[in-house]
Amino acid sequence: MYKFWLPDYFITLIIALAISIPGSQAVANEDTQHVASNFTLKNLEGKEVSLSQFRGKYLLINFWATWCGPCKIEMPSLEELYRKFKSDNFDMLGISNDMFGERVVRPYIKATKITFPMLLDQRMIVSRQYGIVSLPTTILIDPKGIIIGVLQGAEDWSDPETLLYFKDLLKKS
Repeated sequence: MYKFWLPDYFITLIIALAISIPGSQAVANEDTQHVASNFTLKNLEGKEVSLSQFRGKYLLINFWATWCGPCKIEMPSLEELYRKFKSDNFDMLGISNDMFGERVVRPYIKATKITFPMLLDQRMIVSRQYGIVSLPTTILIDPKGIIIGVLQGAEDWSDPETLLYFKDLLKKS
């Protein structure tokens, strides 16, 4: 089941998704907006990456794992979204919850030709910090560092309506 907690300007996307996805729930509430807590995790090369490095851009964070079937299904469309908008004040992070970390994530990323940055959260510290209870979960953060959207469950990020939403969102920035 999909759950959304989003502000008013996500309503069009929410309604479109709610209509097209059986059993989905859509909730828009400005009370759910809050500043994203900073964190630092290591990437696949062992370099520390902090959320604060992305301030000033829209950032989509996808919490996932290699053992998660729905995560693997949505990964190609996340890559498509990243490639389409990465030069438009937009960035993306994958945060892997795989216990074996780089050892299992690197081969998967290489085999699937994923190019957006991957961070390792083997002890699920950041996942707990953000209240992640299921995978995949995707969070959208605005350039000011405010969480403006949360999606639990897999999504087709290459869907024309979704791409149009991001195009319009990034046009405003």
